[in-house]
Amino acid sequence: MPLTKPPLVSVSPGEPVTASGWNALVTGLSALYDAVIALGGALLEVSVIANDFPQPGATVIAEPLGEGHPVQALPPFGTRTRHLLAGLTAGPWRIHVENPGFNSETRDVTLPDPDVLLVNLTRAGVVVPDLFGIGTQAALDQVRGLGIDVDMLLDTTGREVSRTTLPPEYVDSPVLMQLPGAGTVVPSGTGRVRLVTSSALRREPVVTMPSLAGLTLGEANTVLQRLGLQLGTTDLRD
Repeated sequence: MPLTKPPLVSVSPGEPVTASGWNALVTGLSALYDAVIALGGALLEVSVIANDFPQPGATVIAEPLGEGHPVQALPPFGTRTRHLLAGLTAGPWRIHVENPGFNSETRDVTLPDPDVLLVNLTRAGVVVPDLFGIGTQAALDQVRGLGIDVDMLLDTTGREVSRTTLPPEYVDSPVLMQLPGAGTVVPSGTGRVRLVTSSALRREPVVTMPSLAGLTLGEANTVLQRLGLQLGTTDLRD
C-alpha cells in the first residue's frame, strides 16, 4: 500500500502534544507498519535446469494469486546457481519460468515454503548439431534423422547442389558453413538449415606427352591418335 505523509506539527519546549498531533503520529506509524508488512519478507529459491545443467539466462516471475504485484527473480550471481525471489508475502503464488528455446513452465506454490522450487525445462524443438567438417552426405543424413530439412545446399562457388540426389563428387565434400549455427533450437519437423560445402574437384584425364622429334608428320599423327590426342595446326618449315 502507498505511504501517505501525515501532517507534522512542531511544538516548542514545554508545550503539550495535542490530541490531534498525537493521533497524526499514530496514524503515520500504523500506515508505515502496513506498508512494510505488505512488502513481504518471504524468500523463494528457484532452481531452473535443463538436462541437469543450470539455466542462468531463464526469466523467473512470481505472480500473486490475490492482491499484490508480480515480482521478478534475481538471476544467479557469484557462486549461486538458483534464481532468488525476494519480498514475497505469505499466500499463494504462481511462478512463471521462460527461457529461449525451451517450453514455458508454471508452478503454483504457497508461501512460506521452506523448500527450493525445482523447475526442469524441456526443449521446444530440436538442437541443430555442429556439421562443420562432416561429409555432405553424412551431414544430410544426420539433420534429416533429427527431423530438420535442408532447404538449400551451396558449394563455395555459389552453385546450388541437388539435395535429393547428391552428385557423387560431393558425397565426401566437407561442410564449411551452416545456418543457423550449431546449438540453435529449431521446431521439430519444420526446422530448416542451409549448408555450404566445399566445391567438388573434377579430375581430368591426363597423358604423358611423348617426344615427337625426328618423326614425320604422319608418324607423329599416328602416335598422338593412339594417346587419344588430335593433331592441331601445323607449320611446315624448311
